[in-house]
Amino acid sequence: MRKPNLIILSSVSLIALGTAPAFAQSTSAAPAEAAPQEAAQLPPSEPAQDEAKSENDIVVTGSRIRRDNFATPQNVDIFTRNDQILAGARSTTEILQSATVTSGTSQVSGSFLGFLSEGGQGANVVGLRGLGSSRTLLLLNGRRLAPAGVGPQLVSADLNVLPTAIVQRIEVLREGASSIYGSDAIAGVINIITDTKMNGLTVDAFSDVPEIGAGNTYRISVTGGKTFERGHITAAFEYREDKGLRLGDRDIYSCPRELAFIGGKEIGQGSPDDPNKLRCFPFERQAIGTAVGYGLGYTGFTDGNSLLGFSFAGRQGLRNGSINTPPLNVDNYDLRPLSNPIALQDTVFTPIKTYTAYVNGAYELGVLGDTELYGEALFSRRQSRQKNSTQINFQNITNFGEAQLYGGNLTNLGAGPATVPCADVFGSACSPFYPTAWADSGINYYSPFVVPNRTFQQSQDVDFFRGNVGLRGSTGIGDWRFDANAMFSRTRSKSTIQNPLTERVGNILVAVDAPANTPAQYITRGLPGQVGAGNNYTCAANVTAGAYNGGTCVPINFFDPAVLTDGQLSSAFYDYLYANSTGRTRYDQDTFSLVFDGSLFSLPGGPVKAAIGFEHRRDKIVDTPSPERMSGQLYGYGTAAITKGSDRVNEAFAELQLPILKDRPFFHSLEFSASGRYTHYKSYGSGWTYAFKGEWAPISNIRFRGNYGTNFRAPNLYEQFVADEVGFYPGGLDPCDEFASKYSSTNTVYKNCLAELTPILGVDDPSTPDVVEGALGYFTSGSIQVTTTGGRGRLKAEKAKTWGLGTVLSAPKDWGDFSLAIDYWNVEVKGEVSTLGNLILDFCYEANDFPNNPYCGFLNGRITDSQDPGFGQISSFRNPYLNISRQRAQGIDLDARYATDLFGGRFQTQLQATRMLKQQLEYFDGDGLNDFNGQLGYPGAGAGPKLVASLDTRFTTKSGVTFRWGVEYVGKAEDKEDPFFLTANGGTCDENIPGNCVQVDYDLVAETYWEHGVSVQWLWKDIGQVTIGVNNLFNEKPPTISAHPTNNAPRLGNTFANGPYDYRGRSFFINVTRSF
Repeated sequence: MRKPNLIILSSVSLIALGTAPAFAQSTSAAPAEAAPQEAAQLPPSEPAQDEAKSENDIVVTGSRIRRDNFATPQNVDIFTRNDQILAGARSTTEILQSATVTSGTSQVSGSFLGFLSEGGQGANVVGLRGLGSSRTLLLLNGRRLAPAGVGPQLVSADLNVLPTAIVQRIEVLREGASSIYGSDAIAGVINIITDTKMNGLTVDAFSDVPEIGAGNTYRISVTGGKTFERGHITAAFEYREDKGLRLGDRDIYSCPRELAFIGGKEIGQGSPDDPNKLRCFPFERQAIGTAVGYGLGYTGFTDGNSLLGFSFAGRQGLRNGSINTPPLNVDNYDLRPLSNPIALQDTVFTPIKTYTAYVNGAYELGVLGDTELYGEALFSRRQSRQKNSTQINFQNITNFGEAQLYGGNLTNLGAGPATVPCADVFGSACSPFYPTAWADSGINYYSPFVVPNRTFQQSQDVDFFRGNVGLRGSTGIGDWRFDANAMFSRTRSKSTIQNPLTERVGNILVAVDAPANTPAQYITRGLPGQVGAGNNYTCAANVTAGAYNGGTCVPINFFDPAVLTDGQLSSAFYDYLYANSTGRTRYDQDTFSLVFDGSLFSLPGGPVKAAIGFEHRRDKIVDTPSPERMSGQLYGYGTAAITKGSDRVNEAFAELQLPILKDRPFFHSLEFSASGRYTHYKSYGSGWTYAFKGEWAPISNIRFRGNYGTNFRAPNLYEQFVADEVGFYPGGLDPCDEFASKYSSTNTVYKNCLAELTPILGVDDPSTPDVVEGALGYFTSGSIQVTTTGGRGRLKAEKAKTWGLGTVLSAPKDWGDFSLAIDYWNVEVKGEVSTLGNLILDFCYEANDFPNNPYCGFLNGRITDSQDPGFGQISSFRNPYLNISRQRAQGIDLDARYATDLFGGRFQTQLQATRMLKQQLEYFDGDGLNDFNGQLGYPGAGAGPKLVASLDTRFTTKSGVTFRWGVEYVGKAEDKEDPFFLTANGGTCDENIPGNCVQVDYDLVAETYWEHGVSVQWLWKDIGQVTIGVNNLFNEKPPTISAHPTNNAPRLGNTFANGPYDYRGRSFFINVTRSF
């Protein structure tokens, strides 16, 4: 029978090569350790399987009915603890966010450092089928895992709370299961199952060291347990530290460029030191760098007594590093100073420390039959830190009088002399540090960009506790059993950010003569060439009635070349300007459940089993922003109020399993199941969900299965209760930003922007052909304020329909252990709760019915005050939570595995793949579905590659040494944009001049990605089980993409930052497990 074995082995290998399988984080699922599985799912470790069988108490994820084996008609994948060890997984998080589990769709991880994100900074969440983490239910030992994190956006469980050493297996159900588990189980369910009964003590240590010398991960755990006649107790403690990653740790991140090409030659901004050398962190079309070393200059106009307004005089920097010469106009990108190298110290992967303690136990009471008292407790502390460079600017100041960087003579449009001294208009607000040479050149107001030469820390401290206690046992009626459980979860967290305070920003700008007894650290001396050259100045806030009052403010001399260009500021300055601002979050979840299950009667296929139950759950959140944030004193941030609210739900559910036929001609087995759930939420009302499933096996080697169900997701507390939360989007997201150079005159955006901005900014002056003015010269220089609002009282539950069809084929046993499962699945969600974010702006200005389009109704207009530095910019817009129309995902899952005895050992291989057919989203009813399948997408959005796959191959020798080779594949993803045109030298082109425009090519294709990992495991006498290996063996880099002018696909350096790629590079790991 060797020939059939080799044929099947060859076929599996060919399938693997043909579909180009690979894995994103070196955490691919592994084949079964030994026993074959019919339903294309992995078994748990052998000891757990034996234990479960002996107790006749197996409950597979997706059902509440006990079984006597792990066979199930559902699409369930199982990842064992040893799979994680052999794959070199740094944590349980890495397994769950892998491409095989998530189908390659975007996940919110420790690298997603947005201020408003699911779970807050440092959190790791997981979502199936590209539908987001809020539509994937996470369970721990079959019970809902409550949210954890910082900030108000606690919508799903934080994977950081999960232990690693105590995990026995992870079951991933890729079907909707709301009729079994309730809300959130639309895309599927992930169930983490821990070890229970064990005897002795086990110590486990792990280390992963990337080749680049940064991003190391360490983990050590101690697990002990005792099993006795009437019960057991198990306890574990784990410490894990991930050192994180900085921007400068890999060369592929440390020099981002636009990656634009004309005729195959890369174009871009030159360096001020070498115009022929392309600079890193450029400012072309989609801004990448942080402005530093220059500012926005304005010329002022007065009527002789008061300010009439300013006209923009260009971006002005130092000429030859001196303030004693007229400023250098750096509107030309090539002339601007290079970015401060401090940016290379910015965090891109969050350093995290976690401390996890876990205990579970059970004791048979000896009364009420076999009734058992059981309990479980989990405590996790997460400490995460990020360090980032910042920019000091005045782009959020809405009144010129607040900035007070004035000097020189203002042009007089009234009667009298042609110019008026600054002091006559602004009095003491005129800066003593203003350079005379700049004032003489007609620059009266200056808004600088300074990047301090140090990083500032943000930190998150999250304590999560979950405990549950219950009784379970026989009811005394047939084989019916009961399980009554009470569970509570508590999250207590704080988030601290180092940030300037708004009041202090104003104080550092108001300089006065320093009294004689002012400490030197609070004095700034005027430089030669400045109005107050040689004089000592301190902040006005430090002076009362002409005497020093003990204040610690340090006035800033923005015109000092060391400050403007290099960001060199004193420690006393930082101590005064920056403060630690701390917000706190409390999240409580309490649950009570009661479940009965057992047999009703028998059919030809076996006993009819049922489960019925009741569940009550209460969720409550209180998120208190820092006092500085609530009062509007956190500079650069909008205000935020306390988010406070709660919700309650009562649910009743039932499940029925009907084995119709068994061991009949053409009916080796025929089984159906049905489940239903009634739900009543205090917040929005009631609803029903149901599901039907069936499996038919005409012969033992062929099975057909199908499912259909309705599912739902209730609006979470954040979506309901978030208080008006003001934030800022980059000004570059304004569709009208430099629209005249981005679009042709026939483009809809061009027309809409021109129509809106012309009444505000005017038209181009034909007498100055070298200068583009008015609406055509519009650009944004600040941020766009956005207000996120909750939907309490108007939001309804999301409703979803899911269905699927599949087949499972297995070979005769004489041919070896082979199975092949193919499943088609479909998910459609209606009334999806979400916000549109900056898409509101895009949809408004891309609309043919502008400004009457519904999207435009969320905008609050543009700033029309010519004296405002944001003149012409979008003032703000609302971003409410809405029941967005619908989202749809379709795809095909494939799971092929083969195992056989070979050369005296055991050979195993497994191929898993997902082909996404549709990833569609409709924002408003009637808009039509937009298909994002195979596109780049954004963090948390439904987009990603069409195909992902993994191949896991192992060989265990006769002596027990196991060799593993894993291959991971992520398919191509790409966006398509309209052609973009510039002049041949990269400047703005005029389409009205024949031959003036040349097409610019941008690469918006994330090419296919392959990653290999190898490991070997053996038992080392007197040491323990040792596993060593290499992740990303060939050091495959994430794919690069361009920074396109109108496409905001996220990048990390020059790489695409929204996929399941390895961003650390090749690493070496070792895991040692010793039992006593």
